[in-house]
Amino acid sequence: MKILVLNYEYPPLGGGAGATTKHISEGLANLGHEVTIVTTWFKGLKHYEENNKLKIIRVKSKRKFTYRSDVFEMRSWIRCSKSYLTSYCIENNFDVCIANFALPGGEVALYMKKRFDIPYVVISHGHDIPWLFGKEMFWYHTATFPWIKKICKNSVLNIMLTQEMKENIDKFLGKSNKTKNIIIPNGCDYDTFIPDYSKRSSIFKIIFIGRLVSQKDPFTFLNALKLLALADIPFVANIIGDGIHRDAMEKFVMENNLTKNVKFLGWISKDEIIEEYQSAHVFVQSSLYEAMSMAVMEAIACGNYVISTETGMNKDLIIPGKNGELFSLHNTIDLAEKLKSYYNKKYKENFIVNDSIIEKIKLDFDWRNIIRKYEQSLTEAIHQGAI
Repeated sequence: MKILVLNYEYPPLGGGAGATTKHISEGLANLGHEVTIVTTWFKGLKHYEENNKLKIIRVKSKRKFTYRSDVFEMRSWIRCSKSYLTSYCIENNFDVCIANFALPGGEVALYMKKRFDIPYVVISHGHDIPWLFGKEMFWYHTATFPWIKKICKNSVLNIMLTQEMKENIDKFLGKSNKTKNIIIPNGCDYDTFIPDYSKRSSIFKIIFIGRLVSQKDPFTFLNALKLLALADIPFVANIIGDGIHRDAMEKFVMENNLTKNVKFLGWISKDEIIEEYQSAHVFVQSSLYEAMSMAVMEAIACGNYVISTETGMNKDLIIPGKNGELFSLHNTIDLAEKLKSYYNKKYKENFIVNDSIIEKIKLDFDWRNIIRKYEQSLTEAIHQGAI
């Protein structure tokens, strides 16, 4: 197949959705398909890269930060991508298009369908389909839902990560579109993300990985660390990532005498992230909403005890008391108590997550199996587009 992939975020830009796009694209290319990715250019990145059957084209549009993009920047990427592809597709044809996010990817895909008759599938990464996160996304969805509905109704398939997401889009699009909404979860590279308990820190170590933005609710995490310090529990906490709240978070750490405990590492390499997972005892995710967090899956794969909010697939991946705990949104005290409990019971007893739990999760979420599902779904999409 000749596959066009659209995502305004692709590593090193963005977060989990960009990383997911990279895994899918590379996986399909490794199976012998010709994959062309159209994404956003950023200072220091190449406009064009090619590696065997994988091409990456970065179009220049208005983007100020690596870790986030606002609505105006997305609209700029839509315009620039349409303009670029209008010329590019005169000499380059595609069998199918993968649009990441209904907006902005789906808008470009809909244009390509009308202009070049390329069937497309939409991959939702959690927050883009009304009204799953109604409270947090209310004004955005209010302004865009007719646009999103048109895009999803004109696709041949809409791929959701979880059952909850599928039920939401089934309701959003109506019964007549229900059969084209399918579930393919995110995966994890279990050859790379593995436990290595020999690297574990001798000091109780906690890690937090993600964009430092409101969605991740990092101040609930920091306030829990403050309570941990007040309880005289020795610990170190490494925060990996960057975002608009970083300055305020660093100020909080200084004002609450946590500088000896908490370090901000920014964005680090994949190898360094693996080292952080393997040397940590606990991974914390305090997000207000997630679809299917790759960081949680990687942490579990590396043997971390995951303490997370009850959002997205987290409640399906975490077995309380066995490989993690769940706490409710914004609940600083509950998070702090669960960290204290881990320290007093599991840390002092050198607790290790049972291998059988990790192996069971591997069966469902190995990227190799997930890529095969994408390959099959894209083949069906091409067939549907030809009818």
